[in-house]
Amino acid sequence: MAHIHELYDFTASAYILHPSEPKVCLHFHKKLHKWLQPGGHIELNEDPLEALEHELLEETGLKSGEWEVIELTDQPHPRNSKTIPMPLHIEVHSFNETHKHIDFGFLIKSRTEILKPQKGESVKIGWFTKSEIIELNKSGQLNDGTLDICAWILSNQTLSNQLHKPANFAVKESP
Repeated sequence: MAHIHELYDFTASAYILHPSEPKVCLHFHKKLHKWLQPGGHIELNEDPLEALEHELLEETGLKSGEWEVIELTDQPHPRNSKTIPMPLHIEVHSFNETHKHIDFGFLIKSRTEILKPQKGESVKIGWFTKSEIIELNKSGQLNDGTLDICAWILSNQTLSNQLHKPANFAVKESP
């Protein structure tokens, strides 16, 4: 999708955890020529979770039900509204010299290790360990920010313990 606003656009991305191993999914961005977490622009007619759903399907082949959002904090669920899971991280980064993205980075746990990007998407995709991610960064193939977040996720013992518990979050429409 083309940029909607001149200076800033909102994006949603996913730090996807392997279902059973300490690995994160990265794909090779065709325009930027870098390994990144899957994600993309939030369209004007969607919220961040809806954007995440279509980007995961397009870029990884993961369908709804094959992944879950992991929230690190609890939040209220007010009546008569849709509660969106809390992102792991919200950041502003430069896309180029004149344009920035405000990214809602969600922590996702995959229920499958099978990745099948849709036609037209990058086919360079895989599961990476912390040491492999560090090597991609050293060779200039991965941004420092992506390294920092992936390393934090894969090094965080409290997070690791929480991920082995059953998921308790489902996106709900409140009554």
